[in-house]
Amino acid sequence: MDPNAMMGMLDGFWDMPMVSGIAFHPSAAEPKFLGATTGPIRDGTFDVAGGDKISYRLYVPEGVTVKAVVYYFHGNAMVCTDADHLSDVFHAAGAALLSVDFRGFAWGTGQPSLTKLCSDADECFGASLKLLESVGFGDAALVMCGRSIGASCAVHLAATRADKVRGLIIDNGLMSVKQLPVVAMMAPQLFGPQGEMMLQMLPEPFDTVSKLSAIACPTLVMHAEQDEIVPVAQGVLCHERIPSEQKKLRRWTRGGHNDVTFVNADEWNAEVRALVGLAVDYTNPFPAGVTVEAHSLSNPDFNGLRGKVLGPQGERFRVAFPSPMGEKALKPANLKIVDT
Repeated sequence: MDPNAMMGMLDGFWDMPMVSGIAFHPSAAEPKFLGATTGPIRDGTFDVAGGDKISYRLYVPEGVTVKAVVYYFHGNAMVCTDADHLSDVFHAAGAALLSVDFRGFAWGTGQPSLTKLCSDADECFGASLKLLESVGFGDAALVMCGRSIGASCAVHLAATRADKVRGLIIDNGLMSVKQLPVVAMMAPQLFGPQGEMMLQMLPEPFDTVSKLSAIACPTLVMHAEQDEIVPVAQGVLCHERIPSEQKKLRRWTRGGHNDVTFVNADEWNAEVRALVGLAVDYTNPFPAGVTVEAHSLSNPDFNGLRGKVLGPQGERFRVAFPSPMGEKALKPANLKIVDT
């Protein structure tokens, strides 16, 4: 087959109705607390591109000082209200819980889309900062928690909003769509005998793995050994690629993809509470994305040179400088943040 014709077939693959129908299983839910500004549960929506709305539910602990806010991005067949059973877990750690949907879930509008998932997370995150400020949580530590496909949103925000995010929880998280068994099975049905080869030509819709190197905050990766949907190898890869010095991999020997949280409830709860505690105490002097200036180096060519922080590397930080210097890992003492 002509390469151009082949790429034409692949264009728009991730937004094909058949693919979206496998990736997402949206269901409706009625908001019981829509527009509430007081009380322990508050429902609302965030506006996203194209005029659609994404629903959310905010769980506010009563009688405690809120030290953190955990953003919960759920799996492909859940809705934001399914986080009801998790609220007490996070409240016990002094955290509010913000459960965020995808397009077309619960009382949201539009159709869920793989290619819009991360950009929607960006827009929801921006709007959420105003929401949290309005309820008095503007100074709380922000923790991203993603389950299954929701891990794509959690990793994306932890990597691209490192200036705001202070903790990350990955629960049986999806790192690579192309490496899912169901996707590998589907490729020959769509593309014929060349299905496997054509699948490898596709770009990952989220590019999650490449974002992991920017994450410095405390991170908890949990995955079931017997996960039949997202192989445990994806959780192992996530843990390996994240350069945070405060990271933990918990491999559950009991439970599968859909019941691991319940089968290991007590231990699961203890792990996430511990992570929230680490996030509250965490500070990142040079978050990924900030502009820094190098100084006091033995190499005078670097003095005054500015670049973007890419992420941590042990006790150093990787910085992308203009050519010909390129990427270098420098000590914090040799860097200072500059306004641009």
